[in-house]
Amino acid sequence: MERSKENGLDPKLHDEPPHGDAPERGQWSGKFDFLMSMIAYAVGLGNVWRFPYICFKNGGGSFLAAYSIFFTLAAVPIFAMEVTIGQYLQRGAMEMWSDMAPIFKGVGIGNVVISFMCIAYFCVIVSWALYYVIASFNFTFPWETCANYWNNRTNCITGKETMQELARIKASALRFKLTTQTSVEQYWENRVLQQSDDIAEFGGIQWELFGLMIVAWLIVYFALWKGITEARKFVYFCALFPYFLIAVLLIRGLTLPGAGTGIYYYLKPNITRLMGTQVWMDAGTQVFYSYGVGFGTLIALGSHNKFHHNCVRDAIAMCFINGSTSILAGFAIFSVLGYMSFTAGKDIADIVKPGVGLAFLVYPEVASNLPVMRQFFAVLFFLMITILGLDSQVCMVEGLFTAIEDRFPILRRHKKTSLGLTCLFFFLLSIPMVTKSGAHWLTIVDAYGASGYALLFVVFWEVVGIAHGIGMEKIRIAVKEMIGITLPKGIDYLLKFVTPSICMRLQKGSGRALHADRTINDNRSRNPEEMKFIDSRS
Repeated sequence: MERSKENGLDPKLHDEPPHGDAPERGQWSGKFDFLMSMIAYAVGLGNVWRFPYICFKNGGGSFLAAYSIFFTLAAVPIFAMEVTIGQYLQRGAMEMWSDMAPIFKGVGIGNVVISFMCIAYFCVIVSWALYYVIASFNFTFPWETCANYWNNRTNCITGKETMQELARIKASALRFKLTTQTSVEQYWENRVLQQSDDIAEFGGIQWELFGLMIVAWLIVYFALWKGITEARKFVYFCALFPYFLIAVLLIRGLTLPGAGTGIYYYLKPNITRLMGTQVWMDAGTQVFYSYGVGFGTLIALGSHNKFHHNCVRDAIAMCFINGSTSILAGFAIFSVLGYMSFTAGKDIADIVKPGVGLAFLVYPEVASNLPVMRQFFAVLFFLMITILGLDSQVCMVEGLFTAIEDRFPILRRHKKTSLGLTCLFFFLLSIPMVTKSGAHWLTIVDAYGASGYALLFVVFWEVVGIAHGIGMEKIRIAVKEMIGITLPKGIDYLLKFVTPSICMRLQKGSGRALHADRTINDNRSRNPEEMKFIDSRS
C-alpha cells in the first residue's frame, strides 16, 4: 500500500517492519475482536459501583446531565483519537509520541507510568473478590454473625438485634470508647484484610490473599502469553459475561420489595446541584476514569487493528456502550439498595458508602438478607467483580507490554519469557499490598499515582499533544486515508480549545483537593472502604 508523505506521517511506520527481523505485532482477526477488547478494558469496576454512588451523591438526574456533557465534549473525542492514532502508526504509546511529536514524548512516558501504577494493584483487588467468591459458598456466610474469632463482640452488630440488645451493645461500646461496627465490616477489616491500624505496621503477609493474587497473575499471564490477539475466547468471555451477571442482578433487584425506593433515589433530580462545582468535578473525573483514557492502553489496542478498520465507528460505539452500562448498573445496584433500605428501616443515604464500601460491605449484607438463593447471587456478584478486574488488568498489561516491545523489539522473539518476567515483577511489587497494612498502601498508590491529579495532568498534555503537537490536519488526513471519511472541522475546535480547557479546569480542581487532602499520617483513620480504586478502571 502506498501512503502519501504530505501529511507528515511517515509511510514506513506502517508498511515496513520497523525493527529488522523482529516478529511483527499481531492483528485482530475477527470483525468484532477490537470492539470486544475495548469493552473488556473500559467496562469495569467504575461502571458497576462508582458511577451509581456518584450519581446518587450528586442529585441523580443532575449528575446525568453533567456526565452527558463531559461524555460528548471530552470522553468521545479523546477515546476516538487514541485508538485512531494507535491504528495508523501501529505503535504503543511511547513510540507513538517519539515518532510523531518528540517534544511530547513525555506524554508517552506519563501514559506508561499511570498504567504502571494501576497494574501494580489491580490483581490485589481481584484477590479480594476471589476471597468473597469462595466465602460465598458457605451455607452460613462468615460475615453474618458476631460469634467468630475475628469479631469484637463488644461493638459488633448483625443488624438483626432487638432494640434492647442493640442498646446494650451501644452502651458497651461507648464504655470502651468504641463505635459500633457491623459483622460485615469486622469480617472485611479483621478477617479478609486483617488490617493493621497504621500504614507503617506491615504485620506480615495475609497469606490467603497472597495465594489468590498468584492465581490472578497466572490467569493474566496465560491470557496474554500468545498475545492478546490470540486470546479471543478470553476477551469475548470477559466482555460479555458481566452483562449476563448484571442482567441477573437487575432482574432480581427489581423484584425485591423496596426496589422502587432505590430507583427513585438513583434518578431523583436536584437541579440546584448544577449550580455548584462538585457535581461537575465528579462527572468529569468519572468520565476519564471510566473510559480509561490516558493509560496508553487504547493506543496499544488500536495498534493491533488492520489499517483500514473503521476504528472511529468502534470507538464511538464503545463510548455509548460504556455509558449505557453505567446507567444499567445503576438500576441494578440501587434496586438492591432500595431493598436494603426497606428491610433495615434506614434511609439509603445512611446505607450507601463510596468506593470499596459499596462493593465489599453493602452487597454481603444484602446477600445475607435475600430470602432465597443467597449463595447463588453472592457468588454471581463477586464473580462479576473478579471478571471485571481481570479483563481490565489483561488489557492494561497488554498496553504496557506493547510499549516495552516497541522500545525493545527483540522481546517479541521471547514473548513468553519477557511477559512472564513482567508479570513476576508486578507480582513482587504488589506484595506489600497484601500485608496487614496493604489496604493503606493501595489507597495511596491509587489516589496519588493511578488516578486523580496525576491522570488529569497526563490527559491534559495528551490532548494538547494530539491537537497542537501532531496537528489536527494530519489526523484528518490519516482518518481519510484509513477509513475514507472526513472529520468535520468542528472536531478541530473541540480538541484544540474545548477539551483542553475542560481538562485544565478539572486538573486545577483536583489540585486544590489534593492540597487540602489528608496526609499520609491520616491513614490511621482511613477505612479501606474509603479507598477510591474503583474510581480509576473499571
